[in-house]
Amino acid sequence: MNNKLEIKFKYSKQSFEILDEVLFVNLNTAKHKLSYNIPLEDIKKSKYTQKNRDDKFAIGLYLSIFLNVLLALSLIIVTNNAPPLSLPVLYLCLITPFVIMIKNISEGHDEVHLEATKHLYFIYTKKNALEVDHFIEAIYQKQTQFYRKKYFLVDPVLPYNIQYERYIWLYTNDYINDNEYEIIKDDLDKYFNFNPNI
Repeated sequence: MNNKLEIKFKYSKQSFEILDEVLFVNLNTAKHKLSYNIPLEDIKKSKYTQKNRDDKFAIGLYLSIFLNVLLALSLIIVTNNAPPLSLPVLYLCLITPFVIMIKNISEGHDEVHLEATKHLYFIYTKKNALEVDHFIEAIYQKQTQFYRKKYFLVDPVLPYNIQYERYIWLYTNDYINDNEYEIIKDDLDKYFNFNPNI
């Protein structure tokens, strides 16, 4: 299980690291420049994908620069008495790469968001899709280990009903299976039946 993930996409960079009880998040994107920890308990199992398009201001800026360069080169060609076909050739040579560049900029990317108490999203492209999916699964596996370590034991201090509710919660959220639930419930019953004063 890989507990680190680093994503680089255009001018954005994200890094994540799964620690014992928290997920370390470092976002350096157009939307956020943040660094924080999210407790594993605060990450929910629900997720959604959102299409993210690049800023319209940036596209407008590129268009303005392109038109100014095109106008300046046109004036230079016209004032130097260039051959008649040079102006259409110039337009064709400049417009084709500009259209390709604008298409790449406006395509954007997907973002996979996990429900948590703080921003938790991954830049999701064709290149890193498998890596992001594996990392999300690693988060959920570490979360399962965390819950099992914290709640999957008989605690002599806590009352019976609170522990019983914990085991039901672990079972209904698929952190433990049928067999494990039966074993821990039997252990809990035996412990509290053996100590009637509790």
